[in-house]
Amino acid sequence: MAKNKNEMKPSKYKEESRVMNILKKEYKFENWLLAVLSPILILYGIYILLGRFGSRDLTEILGQSGIGIIDFFFNTSLKRHLTGGFLVLVGVLVIVYLAIPFVKPSLAEMKKVNWPTGKKLARSAARVFTFLVFLMIIFTIYELILNPIFDLIYGI
Repeated sequence: MAKNKNEMKPSKYKEESRVMNILKKEYKFENWLLAVLSPILILYGIYILLGRFGSRDLTEILGQSGIGIIDFFFNTSLKRHLTGGFLVLVGVLVIVYLAIPFVKPSLAEMKKVNWPTGKKLARSAARVFTFLVFLMIIFTIYELILNPIFDLIYGI
């Protein structure tokens, strides 16, 4: 039995799953929300890792709430460290995820940059260093000259 020629050829356009379409779509509000919440998540993770919030000792409070699922994550030092480390890790990964759309085009542009040679870079660095030494000398002279004058004016 011969099959239709169109059925035998693979489709030119592959259908993507709906999940991938959703993940590839950019949601600006959610990105802003993640950008605000991820540093807070990192901060809470650090507080849990350190066991302190300001002058308050969290190790006394954590693991004694009476709520089983919450106490499970904090009732031992190891569990507290794992939970805090996980929160910090998730916060950092969210920041990296949010930075990728900005970093990708930047890397492409960095490849187009005409970078200076080592000799030119050394020459420019020497000029900057020389200028900083010059400024240091000028401000030292100003201080040596102006301090006695201000001492006379203000009677110190």
